[in-house]
Amino acid sequence: MIRHRSRAVRYLVPLLVGALVLGACSGDDDDDEAADTEKTTTTREATTTTTVVPVIAPLTGLIEPTGESVNRGPLWVKIDNNMQAQRPPQAGLDVADVVYEEPIERVATRFLALFHSTMPERIGPVRSTRFLDPGIVWHVGGLYVFSGGTAPKVAAIRESPVQTVDENGMQNSGSRHRDPNFSAPHNLFITPADLLAWDEVADRTPPDPLFAFLDEGEAFGGTAASVVAIPTYSKAKYTWDATIGGWKREQLQRAVGPHLAESGAQIAPTNLIIQQIPTIPDNANDKSLVVGEGNVWVCSAGKCTTGTWSRSDLDSITTFTDVNGTEIELTPGTTWVHFVEGDDAPTITP
Repeated sequence: MIRHRSRAVRYLVPLLVGALVLGACSGDDDDDEAADTEKTTTTREATTTTTVVPVIAPLTGLIEPTGESVNRGPLWVKIDNNMQAQRPPQAGLDVADVVYEEPIERVATRFLALFHSTMPERIGPVRSTRFLDPGIVWHVGGLYVFSGGTAPKVAAIRESPVQTVDENGMQNSGSRHRDPNFSAPHNLFITPADLLAWDEVADRTPPDPLFAFLDEGEAFGGTAASVVAIPTYSKAKYTWDATIGGWKREQLQRAVGPHLAESGAQIAPTNLIIQQIPTIPDNANDKSLVVGEGNVWVCSAGKCTTGTWSRSDLDSITTFTDVNGTEIELTPGTTWVHFVEGDDAPTITP
């Protein structure tokens, strides 16, 4: 059974199958007339058929129809989650392959979105880096885009094995623009097409898979779940919608309601992972918060299962196992990883 983990099978090149059939020679079997018999040779013309094997996006396990992603690396963008009523809707967040939602200063959350298989027209609002980010991006690499931050936080992300691009770098690439319809600092956006075409982009290697995905025909195991509520910070609520195969997200802090992206679509990841990490110390540059192990709730296909997350070091991926120690496999699609601190836990309604 194939699992989408291996770099070797991440992208399959077109398979060329050729067939060449040569006809056999024939002649009269009569020895007396052998010398005078005309020999006939029949040759079948060689034919070649080409079968194009589809590109499987490593971060979603889905077919990537354009095939363009084989020539680009991962793109990380730090995105605002300002809860004010006048905040601009996030651009591109609804099509990110993976989104990490991080608690910040125990009052709100911010998003770190990972784009690869799909690139929207614009992404933002782009905001500042945080201490949790180096540990998240460390084993993936790629391009990390942010707007700034305090000196220690900026130093921490620049020491990570990613190429960092701040607001000045965005300007150099021609990808930065401030939307006059919104107030600073919630108005900085990038156009990824311009950014990724920039000559200074170093990493154009596709990422390795971060999750194990179910094969076609396999079902996600777990207990039936219709609503998953996370009571802290953004007070997010996810409601399973079988018609779209996703968890429709709402933000209930200050009665924001359905979480709509700039496109008008309600954000609805295929998979939802609630990962419990230690309480984040104030101003602590501690990458180990996402290394080690802890409780996890993994939800997909209208079900949730509890288990353990584990990560041995910064260079390793995080694995998710159920109570029996079996790796949890996700439904191919987008994934939202929601970090919660300390003993915080989701409320799951059947």
